[in-house]
Amino acid sequence: MVSDQTLQHLELTSMGFVVPDSEDQVHKAIEVFHGMRKYGFVPDVYSYSILVDGLCKQGDLLTGYDILDEMLRNGINPSPVSYSSLLQGLCKTGMAQLALKIFKNLEEHGFQHDRINFSIILHGCCQHLDLKTVYDLWFDMIHRDLAPDVYNYTSLIYALCRHRYLQEAFRMFELMLENGLSPNIVTCTILLDSFSKEGLVGEAFLFLDRIHQSLGIVPNLCMYRVIINGLCKINKSSDVWKIFADMIKRGYIPDVVLYSIVIDGFVKALKLQEALRLYHKMLHEGIKPNIFTYTSLINGLCRDDRLPEAMELMRYMIGEELVLDKVLCTSIIACYCRRSNMKAALEMLRVMERSGVLPDAFVYTCLIDGYSKVLAMDGARWMMEEMVKRNIKPTVVTYTALIIGYLKTGDEKEAEMMYNSMLQAGIAPDGKLSCILGFGNGRSDYDYSQKAKDVT
Repeated sequence: MVSDQTLQHLELTSMGFVVPDSEDQVHKAIEVFHGMRKYGFVPDVYSYSILVDGLCKQGDLLTGYDILDEMLRNGINPSPVSYSSLLQGLCKTGMAQLALKIFKNLEEHGFQHDRINFSIILHGCCQHLDLKTVYDLWFDMIHRDLAPDVYNYTSLIYALCRHRYLQEAFRMFELMLENGLSPNIVTCTILLDSFSKEGLVGEAFLFLDRIHQSLGIVPNLCMYRVIINGLCKINKSSDVWKIFADMIKRGYIPDVVLYSIVIDGFVKALKLQEALRLYHKMLHEGIKPNIFTYTSLINGLCRDDRLPEAMELMRYMIGEELVLDKVLCTSIIACYCRRSNMKAALEMLRVMERSGVLPDAFVYTCLIDGYSKVLAMDGARWMMEEMVKRNIKPTVVTYTALIIGYLKTGDEKEAEMMYNSMLQAGIAPDGKLSCILGFGNGRSDYDYSQKAKDVT
């Protein structure tokens, strides 16, 4: 209950509302707000705006929108500040389309947006919507004599790079300079990211030198991470050593994040020895690997069937008090299953569960396939039942592994039952299963005993 003393204070001045910056304060502000209305006090635009701002910052966008709607019903014209929090909240949560709709509806009702609201909605559209929408807003700003600033140019450059229009993005960068605006480090990092993703390593370095010499922007670790990450994603990890050399020349020491990105890139490019070489260099430099570093390396070792080394690395990782993750556990289980070591695979599954990491359909399918290959169909069926109990839906690959296992053991009845269960679950056979069962030969009755002979 709101005290009379509080209400008297609010009657004297709307400054009685402090900006709520925590969930508890927002609840108290709502309580005071309702109390004001109950006692006949009409909140002013300032009070409404503060409450909307607090609600939106706490992520309660729906209530914030309702409060703004109430303002209009009460004949109180919202200020640009009233709507900026809502528009920003919607854009940050990916609801740029809804934010744009509200933005346009306000204009239709005679509301004059200021530069802040234009910048908010432009940034949201650049992050999430198409280029036509972005350009419409851009030219609308210019038509209203709201000259774009560095923040606006950076948003547009991001949108162009996101849609892979690198030349247009670079032209926009040049236009910034012509208009007397100095790009910031965010603008430059966005362009560097696009250069690296397109594999334009030479252009990226030329751009680094240019912004350093002409704009005084010194490349930082974040810029180098962006370049290296982009190169690894397009499988150009061989260029990474050049970038490392350039970093060191400029006085930067690679950190754990950078090392981990490169190691992961080498693993994905099937250059495991390079990844291990970098790992040992990392240790030599006194940089402690993180979970991402170990996961990448162990995944690579398992894929290369170097299980003893993978397990040794995992034990070392646990000794460093790092927690197992799903990718790492899945890689080890899959490797054990390929080796038909189902006892070790099952033990790893239980280790995974005790670590709080829940197995998914892929993990169970690996185990079912492993049991089926060694003809241990009780184990395969057990894994299938455990999977279903956990509400994990089997895939066509899961069913195929079981059907093949039953056919190999000569249990045509179980194979047929499993096939029918698959159809009842709404899963159609894939090419592999269709081939095994002889689909496409014009027959409607499948001879499972014949298929058992074919499989074995």
